[in-house]
Parts: sequence; C-alpha cells; structure tokens
Amino acid sequence: MVARELGGHVYDARPMTAVRLSRMTWAARAAGTGAIIVKVRASDDGRADEKARWCAAHLPALAARGYPVPTILWHGMISAQWQVTVQNQLPGRPLAALAGPMLEEMLRLVELQADAGIPAGDGDFSSYIANVLFADWDEVWADAPRACALAGPLCDRLRRWLQPVWGLRLPPADYAHNDLNSSNILSDGARITGVVDWDEFGLGSRALDLVVLALDSERFDDHAAADRLLGRAAEIAGRDGLRCLISYRAIAALAHLAHEWRSYGKSLADSSCSEVSAILDRLQAADGIA
Repeated sequence: MVARELGGHVYDARPMTAVRLSRMTWAARAAGTGAIIVKVRASDDGRADEKARWCAAHLPALAARGYPVPTILWHGMISAQWQVTVQNQLPGRPLAALAGPMLEEMLRLVELQADAGIPAGDGDFSSYIANVLFADWDEVWADAPRACALAGPLCDRLRRWLQPVWGLRLPPADYAHNDLNSSNILSDGARITGVVDWDEFGLGSRALDLVVLALDSERFDDHAAADRLLGRAAEIAGRDGLRCLISYRAIAALAHLAHEWRSYGKSLADSSCSEVSAILDRLQAADGIA
C-alpha cells in the first residue's frame, strides 16, 4: 500500500523501534522520495488518521518559522484498527541528553512554537489535559497507579498538589509537540537537525514541551538543566499552570507504561516516579510554589 501511494518501489525496510502492542516504526527507502519513515500505530479511538491529517496541515507552518520538522508524505488507515503515516527521514541521530549548546538551541526552537494564531478546534490539547486531570478522561488516573509500586503513592501526592488549581485550563495558544523528549530530537553533533514524532501535535502551551524535556534531564541527573527548563515553563504557563503540566505528564507517562509494561519492564516506571518525586520535592521547597 505504501509503495502504491508513494508511486514507487519501497525497499531496505528495517525496524527502528522494538515491537510494541500499540505501534511500530520502520526506516526504508522509496523510489523518488529517498529515505522515509513508516509509522504504524493502533487507532483504538478512531482518531489516529485525524491527528495525522492535522499534522500534515499544520507542520508546514512550523517549518516556515525555521523549525526542522518532517514532511508527511502520506497517511491513511490500512485496516479498521491500524493507521500508517509516511514521512521523510530527517538527518542526525537522537540526542542522548540535552545540555550545553543543544539545550540553548532547543529553548530557542520551543519559542518558535509560540502564538500559533489559529483557532484550536479539534487540535485543542489543553482541553484534553484539563479533562484528563479533572474529569477522569481516558481512565488515566485509574491506569497510572498500576505502572509500579511507587506509582500509587505518587498519584495520590499529585492529586493533593493539584487541589489549589483544580479545574485550571490553560489557553491553547501555542503549537505543542506534547512528547518532546530527547530521543525525539536529532543532532549531527554540532546542531539540532530535526525534531520528530509529532503524533500528538496540537495546540496548547509550549511549556508542556519544556516540562517533558525537564523530566528527561532529571533522568540523566542534570538537575541544573531540569530546573532551567522548569523555570522557563513557569514563566510561560505560570506556577499554577506548571502544576497541571507536570501532573499531566507524570500520570500520562505512567498510564502508558502500565499498558506497555511488557515492552518497557517495571524499572522504567520506578525511575519515572523517582524523577517526578525529586522535581516535586524541589518545587515544594521553593518559595511561592508549594
């Protein structure tokens, strides 16, 4: 199907990710288009191709701002459950960690996401975050505690931490990647050459992307980088907004790990809980945060 849609032979396919219950990614080459990425994912809610359509329509706006994003070449459903997106392959390798000049460049790129200037509509990710946190959408609060033994107590702590801001909904003003971890940032060693995996691209607060990067930095024990990113996120979203974004990312990640534990194991969930707890400890010790 991919070869037919691209109008040429597809060859040299090789897996880029481990087999998971919900998704798989291959690198390949196609006659006429060169190096491509083929992403297959489950579409249990029926919205995977709708999201791909949104990406195809709006990623060019980021590219026009100088953001190194992929081009979606084709997307479509291959069955009632499975969706495929094909995009060009950007140069570079995933960053192991975000520090030094790469941190500064990524902060600059995230600022290019500010002020999308378009109606949110179906791309309103801020409303989704609020509904997950405060209206129990998608059973994320129910799934997250199952990720590991540490997850339940952390979720209880997050609920208490959210009480002063319960119901807060951030404006969907910016372009937001919504999964901007260091593995989705490509580099040639000197500069950032691409940002990939825009599967959850939408409109929200770009501060969420800084929160995700901060949690990544915490995982690599770079507390200075984590605090720098969280400080900028608080400037963008406010300290109340920061509570919501950290809490959302924490429980969403744990819920995902609970579903995909066969692929990741329990140790990653344990590490995630420890990283979030360390960040909460520092924030709650800071004046004006707790």
